[in-house]
Amino acid sequence: AEAGNRAYLLNVAGLVMACLLILGAIVLLVRRAGELERANADVRELATTLEERVEERTSDLAAANEEIQRFAYIVSHDLRSPLVNIMGFTAELEEAQAVMADYARAEENAVPEEVRSAILTDMPEAMGFIRASTGRMDRLIKAILQISREGRRTLTKDTIDLTAMFNELVDGISVQADAADAQIEIGEFPEVVGDRLAFEQVFGNLLDNAVKYLRRGVPGRISVSGEERGKRIVIRIRDNGRGIAEHDRRRVFELFRRSGDQDKPGEGIGLAHVQALVRRLGGEIHVESELGEGSCFTVTLPLTMATKT
Repeated sequence: AEAGNRAYLLNVAGLVMACLLILGAIVLLVRRAGELERANADVRELATTLEERVEERTSDLAAANEEIQRFAYIVSHDLRSPLVNIMGFTAELEEAQAVMADYARAEENAVPEEVRSAILTDMPEAMGFIRASTGRMDRLIKAILQISREGRRTLTKDTIDLTAMFNELVDGISVQADAADAQIEIGEFPEVVGDRLAFEQVFGNLLDNAVKYLRRGVPGRISVSGEERGKRIVIRIRDNGRGIAEHDRRRVFELFRRSGDQDKPGEGIGLAHVQALVRRLGGEIHVESELGEGSCFTVTLPLTMATKT
C-alpha cells in the first residue's frame, strides 16, 4: 500500500511538473508571438516608410531628370542659332575668297606674293578649319537635341517579334557587313512587349558598332543570342572585332567619350544614348571585352515593359 501511495504521488508530481512545463511553454509562446507581432508591425511600418521614401526619391529624380533634359534642349536649341550664323557667314567668306582667288590668278603680276599666298593658301585653310569645327559642333548639338527629345518621348507598349526585328536590322546593314566580310548569326527570340522604336535604336546601334569596329583583314563573326530568365530576357551581341581596353570599358557609355583608334566617324554619343534608352525600358547593359579579341554587349530587359515609364 505504501509503495502504491508513493507511485501515486510520483505520478501526481509528474503530472504537476508536466502541467507547469506546458504552462511555461504556453507563456513563452505567447510572449514570443507578441514579440513577433511587434517585430512584424515594425517591419511593416519600416517597409511602408521605405516605400514612401523610394517613391518620393524616384519622383524627385524623375523631376530632376526632366529638368536636365529640358535644360539640354533649350541650351542646344539656342546654341544652334549663332552656329547657323557662323556657318552662313563662312559660306559668304568662301564665295568672296573664290572671287579674290580668281583675280589673284588672273592678275598674277599685279598681286604681291604674300597677298597671293594669303588668298590662295591661308584663307582656304582657315575656312576649312572653321568648317570642320562648326560641322562637329553642329553634329554634337543635333545629338544632344535628339537625346533630349528621346528622353521626353512617351514610350509605347508594342508587341515585338525580336527575331524578325533583328533580321530587319541585319538587312539594313548588309552592305557594310559585306564590305567588312562579316557574317551575322541571329538566334531565335520570343516576343516581348516594349517600345519598338527604342528597341530598334538600341540594337541597331550595337549591331552597327559591331560591324564598324571589326579588325581589318580578319573575317567578321557577329552573333546575336538570347535567353529568358524569369520575367526578363538577356540578349548578347558578340563579335570578334577590335575589343575594348580595360580602362575604357566603363568610359564607352559616357557622353562624348570614345575608345581606341579614332579612325571611324562618330562623336561618342551612340552608346550613351543606348544606355539611356535601356534604362528607360527598365533594363541594364554592360560589356565584356578583350583588346584584339572582341566584345560582348549584354542587354537585360523585361519581357513586358512596365506601364509607368
